[in-house]
Parts: sequence; structure tokens; C-alpha cells
Amino acid sequence: MYKAQGVVFGLVLAALIMPLTGCSEKKTGPVKKEKYVVGFSQIGSESEWRIANTLEMQEAYNKHPRFTMIYSDADQKRENQVAAIRSFIRQKVDAIIFVPIVATGWDAILTEAKEAGIPVIVINRAARMVSENIEDYTVCLVAPDNVYAGELLAKTFVDAFGDEKGPIYVAELTGTVGASSALDRGKGIHNILDKQDRIIIRYSQTGDYMRSTAKQVMESIINEARATGIKLRGLISHSDDMAIGASQALAEAGFDCGKDIIIAGIDGVRDALQAIAAGCYTITVDNPLGYGDKTIEILLDLLDNGKKPDSYWVVLLNAVYTEKEAAAALPNRKY
Repeated sequence: MYKAQGVVFGLVLAALIMPLTGCSEKKTGPVKKEKYVVGFSQIGSESEWRIANTLEMQEAYNKHPRFTMIYSDADQKRENQVAAIRSFIRQKVDAIIFVPIVATGWDAILTEAKEAGIPVIVINRAARMVSENIEDYTVCLVAPDNVYAGELLAKTFVDAFGDEKGPIYVAELTGTVGASSALDRGKGIHNILDKQDRIIIRYSQTGDYMRSTAKQVMESIINEARATGIKLRGLISHSDDMAIGASQALAEAGFDCGKDIIIAGIDGVRDALQAIAAGCYTITVDNPLGYGDKTIEILLDLLDNGKKPDSYWVVLLNAVYTEKEAAAALPNRKY
């Protein structure tokens, strides 16, 4: 009798232990899917470069057999972007990619994405969190080094004046207030120009990364300069689109652009390259593309294998274009 009870007790104990053992060996890695859905929130279409950025993202994801993209245009409004990301979360997408309109104000929505278990990739512009480490809430940042881009632009800008003696009065057109690209490009520009005794930034105003706004701002600067007897010799802009808008105002005011005034911008858009090749614009530093292919590569590693990039910041490299480089790049330029 006792022997039979011992056998029964042993079988019951084994039955209890076996499920526990099975649970301890259960895999917790990523669940690989044949097709992933990605939500992409773009800030808008404020420039030729931004339009090209949207198209290259859509083309890369639409042609890839393992991805479907849900696209949202925020029309330059942060609240629209927050609403789009929240919609992606409700739709239970597999990943979210977004270009932050401004650097801050993303704490709540990124927390919602993390709690939903949805990975987020930030591209082109950096996002920051007030009380948390952004790296704990997002997979990575894919972007150029905008401080370096500003420094590269400013160094080439200084060289363009040769041995001209000072004071050399210049105007600066800054990007959208609060945007990380504007903060970082501005920092890079000032890192170089603030050390120059002969070059003086006499005017600095935002053009909000838009041609039409920059043209109006430049008209105001020209009028003020003329009223106070200031001879403008240079324009350095956080984007080509603003520089192009400003150059229209300068030309209408009688300036011989590229000769009377040195013009420099960032993004490397086709219109800027054409103007440089024609001698009426001086310098651009390109804002590289390639976000579609790069984020697909990152997401496949992450969603299939649970592997993040080795470095949080995945840097895309800039290049500088003066007349020779601009002419060579034009035939293959997509934006």
C-alpha cells in the first residue's frame, strides 16, 4: 500500500515539475514575420529636400517584399505628428519611424510606444526627452552630424572671401525654431564664424526652412541694411531652400548674387547646384539621403533577430559642393 502511494506521489510531483521546466526554456526572442507594417510620420513638405526624403522612403518600403508602409504628413505641426504616432500605436504596427519637427515634446508619445512594445526609429532630426534617456525609448537615430555640416559650411564660406579685409557683414537665416537641425547647424556655423575677427553676423533671423518666408525675411534685412549704411557681403543659411528664396530678394534688390554677395546653404538640392554651376550661388553642403535602405536594414536585423545597431547614432556623411563638384553632381541629382 505504501509503495503504491509513493508511486502516485512521484507521478504527481513529476507532472507539477514538467510544466515549470518547459516554461523556463520558452524562447522570448522576436517573432519573425513574413511581412512587417511600418508607420512613417514625416514633418511635411517644406523643401525640395524634404519632398525627396519622403519619396525615397516610400519607394524603398513599397518595393521591398517584406514591408508595408503607412505614411502620414504632419504639415509642419507637432500635434499632427503626435496624433499620427498615436494612430500607429492603435493600429499595432511593427515599428514606427518619424522625423521630429522640433527636438522636445515627445516624452508622452514615446512612453506610449514603449509600453505598447513598438520600436521607434528617429531619422534626420534628433529628438530629446526631458526626464528620460531617449536611447531607452528609441532604437536609434539615423541622421547626419548637423554640427559638422554647419562647421563644414562655415569653413568653406570663410575661404570664399579669400584675403578680403574686414569688417565683412553677413546675414544668417536659421531653420525652424526648436528644430534640432536648426540648433545643431547653427552651433556648427557659430563654432567657426564666432572665431573670425573679420566676419560679423550682423543679422540672424529664422526663415522656417521655407523659400517664401526666407524671401520676405531677406527683403526686410536688405531694407534695414541700406537704411543703416551696412554693406552686406554674405548670406549663410541653414538650408538651400531658404538661401534660394533669399537670393531672389537679393537679385530683385539689385545684388549680383555670387559676386556682390557670397551665398551658402545646406541640403545640396538641385536648384542650389544649378545656381552654383551658373556662378550665382557659392556653396552648399549636402544633406544625404539613403534613409529608406538604411532603416530597412536596421529593422530587418531588429525585427527578425532582435539585434540593434552597434551605435545609437547611425551617421550619414555630408559632402561640400562648390562650382566644380556641383556641375559633376547635377546629372544624377534626384532632388
